Amino acid sequence: MKKYLAFLSVILMLALAGCGQEGEKASNPPAGDSKAPVSDTAEPTAEPTPEPAATGNKVVDYKVDLPEGFEPIDQPGMEACWYNGADQSNVNLGLADRDSTTDLGFKTITADLLRTTLEAAFKAEGMEVELKDRYFTKDEVCGLPAYQYSYEMELDGGQHMTQIVVSINADKTYTFTFTTSSSDMVPVFDESAKNIQLTLE
Repeated sequence: MKKYLAFLSVILMLALAGCGQEGEKASNPPAGDSKAPVSDTAEPTAEPTPEPAATGNKVVDYKVDLPEGFEPIDQPGMEACWYNGADQSNVNLGLADRDSTTDLGFKTITADLLRTTLEAAFKAEGMEVELKDRYFTKDEVCGLPAYQYSYEMELDGGQHMTQIVVSINADKTYTFTFTTSSSDMVPVFDESAKNIQLTLE
């Protein structure tokens, strides 16, 4: 089960990385002006780099309230991961570098886009997954653009899981993912996801 949760986290990170790019493709035709040829010039590549430093968006530390019993573990592809052996729930943090699609991705992201991207990612791995939205918000985290997406999923073999994703647009994209199959852990994770703290400079 622990290996399965790690696999879910990696799938999630890959799917979310693709979301920003899909959001840009969907948004470019209507925009149609100076932002459309972003990929044709070298200038926009330099734009995102100085922005975090200029606006004080560099994250130097973070704090997540973890329930009792969660211990840190190594998980490839994740900045940090905490795992509860008793109920096999986990919390992890993935980082992704900013690029020219990041800001637009955060502006255009929707629950529908996230859901269809995740379902496609699972299907590509040969897994049929049914996702049911719990909530989607775009509440800021520590004054930074962010979104919160939570859903329930039915996996092959009847396994039921709940995930909460909190993605934050800072000097990098910080994505905290809470995964559990325990109904008792869901409200605890909901509360923890609301109280993520970042230290910025």
